[in-house]
Amino acid sequence: MTRQLPIIVEQCEEGGFFAECPLLPGCHVQAETYEETLKEIQAAVEAMIDDYIASGDPLPVGAPILTTVTVKR
Repeated sequence: MTRQLPIIVEQCEEGGFFAECPLLPGCHVQAETYEETLKEIQAAVEAMIDDYIASGDPLPVGAPILTTVTVKR
């Protein structure tokens, strides 16, 4: 089965990037480059889903609504 899960990637002030998957609590990574961060979060998501399946726990459902706001300042 193929799933698409949202991730959030942020550039850190001290350098590097931080990524998390909001549907999987505790699923987050930090790496030096954007590309490395994407590889790391992919691996983390896959590992966490494997853990859910192995334990028989249901996977979290639903998806956050991701949108933007425009601020004039």
